[in-house]
Amino acid sequence: MYRSINQILLISTTMSKPRVVHFLGELPGLGEELLHKLVCNNISCSIVENWYDVLLSNMSTELEIFSEKPFLFDVNLINSNDVLLYFALNEQVIDFDLLSGIECKVLLLVNGENSVDVERDNLKLIYVHDLISYSTISYSSNLALDELLKHCKSDTRDFDLQSDKKYWWVSQQDVAACLVRIIDNLQLLSFSTDICGRRGWTERETFQQLELLYNRTMAGSSGQFQTNHLEPKPVIEATLAKASEITPSTRPDLSAINEVLQQVGDEGWRPLIPLRTSLMHYLATKDLGYRV
Repeated sequence: MYRSINQILLISTTMSKPRVVHFLGELPGLGEELLHKLVCNNISCSIVENWYDVLLSNMSTELEIFSEKPFLFDVNLINSNDVLLYFALNEQVIDFDLLSGIECKVLLLVNGENSVDVERDNLKLIYVHDLISYSTISYSSNLALDELLKHCKSDTRDFDLQSDKKYWWVSQQDVAACLVRIIDNLQLLSFSTDICGRRGWTERETFQQLELLYNRTMAGSSGQFQTNHLEPKPVIEATLAKASEITPSTRPDLSAINEVLQQVGDEGWRPLIPLRTSLMHYLATKDLGYRV
């Protein structure tokens, strides 16, 4: 059976791999998640010096199985067909002087609430909105969730929840899986691309989910389960609201990332990790004040 030219081109694009993927910036959270996926796919990676030892130690078991052990990042070893990923999802300063001298493709990942004023032919931007990040190698913060967790710990109800504030929560596993799919096809991205979850959650809905999981976690740590801890709870409680009280959706535009993913595969942007699962990962890395 003969394959069409388009089929051959699609197969060759899918199978091609960058020689090396370089990891720079703040790697805890999304960076370590993506690095783990690439190493487990035997893709050669390099890691910036300040995270090199701790990440290799964290992946010691995987490195006994997979052949491509990450090496220490050296700017002099970058080739034109490599890919450089720069993680700037927090408030750290971006080293634009370093990036200006890079000749390979560069993907800069920044927090969706920030704005980056830079434009280079070899650089693409992805704005990651409302990422639920967690890390096994360093403290990982999320200002909105950390504030709600404080109220869970204090068991208070006398605080205001913004009824019109919506979050488009997305798991770092889903974002990492997306990056794995597009890392060989950065040329398909426009200069700036947004990524977030598809479903909006109000601050109240987010707190309800976090509080439910927090209470179950604390009950499990003490063995003092109550009936209300174990009974099934709907993800969203049914409520009635006046049409005038409903705030129009302000979700970032996902059409660009969806189209790129459709070009490199059959599916577009379809986050798979439920909010409760992401929140459980988040809670698992927090100090909840119990010992096991």
